[in-house]
Amino acid sequence: MPSRVFDIAIIGGGVIGLTLARELGGRDARVAVIDAGAAVPQATVAAAGMLAPSFETCAAFGGLAEPLYHLGARSLAMWQDYAPALEEETGIVIDYRRDGTLGLAYRDAQAEDLAKQAALVKNLGGAAEMISGDEARALEPALSNEVVAALHAPEDAQVDPRHVMSALRISLKNRDIEIVPARVLSLGEGAAAGQFACAEGDVFEAQTIVLAAGAVSGLTPMGLVYPVKGEATAIAAEGVVTRVVRAPGAYICPKAGGRVVIGATEELGPLLDHHSVSDAAIAGLRANAARAAPGLSSAQELERWAGLRPGTPDGAPIMGRDKEGRFLALGHYRNGILHAPAAAEAMAALILGETPPFDLAPFDPSRFGPGRFSPAQGG
Repeated sequence: MPSRVFDIAIIGGGVIGLTLARELGGRDARVAVIDAGAAVPQATVAAAGMLAPSFETCAAFGGLAEPLYHLGARSLAMWQDYAPALEEETGIVIDYRRDGTLGLAYRDAQAEDLAKQAALVKNLGGAAEMISGDEARALEPALSNEVVAALHAPEDAQVDPRHVMSALRISLKNRDIEIVPARVLSLGEGAAAGQFACAEGDVFEAQTIVLAAGAVSGLTPMGLVYPVKGEATAIAAEGVVTRVVRAPGAYICPKAGGRVVIGATEELGPLLDHHSVSDAAIAGLRANAARAAPGLSSAQELERWAGLRPGTPDGAPIMGRDKEGRFLALGHYRNGILHAPAAAEAMAALILGETPPFDLAPFDPSRFGPGRFSPAQGG
């Protein structure tokens, strides 16, 4: 017999799972979040918090480029109200800044690539323009003289992911939404599709199950959601740059209190140590950041870390249902924080039998073909 029964159980305590729980709780649904915590490396707390749809889709996405951009753009717009509402409710300042992003070019070939990206964003209805190196330095005087051009996306924004997670947890507590500390090992099938077994020995049951787990939960369908490791560092460099700068080989994200996040590497394949951070990787990131803004070169390191992004074969998230009727909110790769408000809004509507505010068909698991979403067992 199940030890506990829930109305709606969201498996996964990252930003997607928590924002969805908050949205459902606001609609009088009885919800619980099953959170593996430190037992499964999260993408959210390791992220930089960039809200930058202008840089997160490209022509290489093919037919998914337009829906993926519009998902990001819709969610970026939602953050304008979402951020202050979350801060007011919880008293946690999440460091929301809408001061834009600069993407840098050192060579003409890089500038040409950025110009193509700017054209794509503008064609999709976004704000993006190419500016000269001198114009970029007028916005950010610390930029290197090597910068010959930049893509300026003035409406992009950022938040502090760690503060966002703290605020979301307080918000769920305010709504009497329980966060259950447990790692789900397996999902039921057939008549037992509403059950799931946890490492702690408990078997839970829910009328509705939402799978919002990360890249190495062991529950996501084999080959469809996989880990992409990223290493990053934070340095003390107050006022060197004032907005997000995306340079070749590194991004630079200034945060409150003079903390600057520099990231991030990308590593595919078997990962023996999810949390390891190499000196060479951090040195490379810092060198690339200092090339963009030389004033960062001698800054003190505050910390370094690694996280696992949940990637998918086509780079787009998975939002829909599997053949067992479970809801899926997976694979947001490096855009979970950006997508969170819009994804929560749409998935909550789907779960409650309402019409989502935008078309989820491009993100439905059926796009991968039949037979790819059989229930998986944890490891």
